[in-house]
Amino acid sequence: MRARGILLVAILINLCFVLAYMNQSGEVAAAQETGEKIRQTQQQTPQERWQEIREREEALKLREQQLRKLEKTIDEKITRLESIESSIQKELDAYKQESNERIRLLVKIYSSMKPRAAASLMDKTDLKVAVEVFRNMKGDVAGGILSYMDTKKAASITKLLIENKRAD
Repeated sequence: MRARGILLVAILINLCFVLAYMNQSGEVAAAQETGEKIRQTQQQTPQERWQEIREREEALKLREQQLRKLEKTIDEKITRLESIESSIQKELDAYKQESNERIRLLVKIYSSMKPRAAASLMDKTDLKVAVEVFRNMKGDVAGGILSYMDTKKAASITKLLIENKRAD
């Protein structure tokens, strides 16, 4: 899921660079053409100038059409990326909800056990999971379980609970 978000950001950054490059290279070429055309214009008849103006107008119309197509393509890609972002967010929310449900179930299970038995199991549980379970338990139940746990693990859990409390 995180990889999709990174990919999304990378695509947007690349798109910005491509547009900036296209704009810059077009400006440099336009400046060179302008200098050359000024020299040529001074030697032209009014009919030739008029014809050149028409050609420029047609070139501008063609460029405008190309830019509109490019803008449409960019808008479609942005819409697609927003859709992907939305689906990623939905998946993330579903994952968080499922994770919260599992933690609630563990809290219920450990809270209903005798403190010594719950402590024995908590000693073998991943530290992050244990912290989440204790965070959602009532204080007296958590205290009873912690008192029977391995002292190092209980100290680590307590430390993380305090740090998490400060972050909230």
